[in-house]
Amino acid sequence: MASIHKLLNIVLPLTAIISILVILPPYLVFKLLSYIKRSMLTENVAGKVGFITGESSGIGEGLAYEYARRGARLALVARREDRLRVVADKARELGSPEVFVIRADVAKVEECTRVAF
Repeated sequence: MASIHKLLNIVLPLTAIISILVILPPYLVFKLLSYIKRSMLTENVAGKVGFITGESSGIGEGLAYEYARRGARLALVARREDRLRVVADKARELGSPEVFVIRADVAKVEECTRVAF
């Protein structure tokens, strides 16, 4: 039993190190190539309309700014109109040709139908 442990103490670490040395470089090359591909093939949204809900803060706000930098027309929906106007102004500064501000709570069905139609 002790000889098996001694063998495993030698074989397993060597196997792990060799596996890492063999698998890691191709994986890193793959990740680099996929990053380059993603950065070269970004979506062209210039002139298209982006409809973003809940954008007065957080992820929605960041998304609005990114689409504005790319030249998209934006329809922004949120509950807080004052905060919404600030985001809309910054989106215009970043390059969005048109920004529409719609105050609505998308958690309420009535307001969703009002916004959608």
